[in-house]
Amino acid sequence: MDFNAIDEGHEDGEEALHYYFNHEERIKHAPQNVQDFYNGAGPQPPKGILKSLTATKANRFGLFAIAIFCAFIYAYSLIGEKSYQKKIGGVEMTLAAFSYGDDVYVSMSAKNASAEKIPYGAVVSAIITAIDNQNAVIATYNEAHALESDDIIIRTKFTDYDIVHVQAEVTFGKETKTLTAKVIKQ
Repeated sequence: MDFNAIDEGHEDGEEALHYYFNHEERIKHAPQNVQDFYNGAGPQPPKGILKSLTATKANRFGLFAIAIFCAFIYAYSLIGEKSYQKKIGGVEMTLAAFSYGDDVYVSMSAKNASAEKIPYGAVVSAIITAIDNQNAVIATYNEAHALESDDIIIRTKFTDYDIVHVQAEVTFGKETKTLTAKVIKQ
């Protein structure tokens, strides 16, 4: 429907209103800063991304703060200890968990990460605990493996009752550490 043909703006029996607007006449009577803006003679923003990021003192400070923050996060990711991966007695322990269907599958692997040979027959003991969102223990699984090669894998599954993360208390030799992994929802 074409709304241009609809006659509006007046009462019955009267003539329609006419609106006259002349842009040049309006700009001629405008203040000087408005005239400069329309002519392009006013202040122009800096061209280019780097120039605009360093144009003012506040912009330079913000860019510097973001760079320092990113460097800190990068350094922390390299240096910080991951809760799902730890070295226990020269053996690299990794814990992973994911949810599929109505079950949570947990896998803990132990790999010899040191240059020295670990004597075969050394026992890796793990107590794997499933924890829900209220930090209540849902289920526990206990297993011990003799290290017969350079790596072993301990796997188990739990019925998923809103399990948020799993925790493994791993003992190798005389050293005990706790690994924690969030459950990845599939």
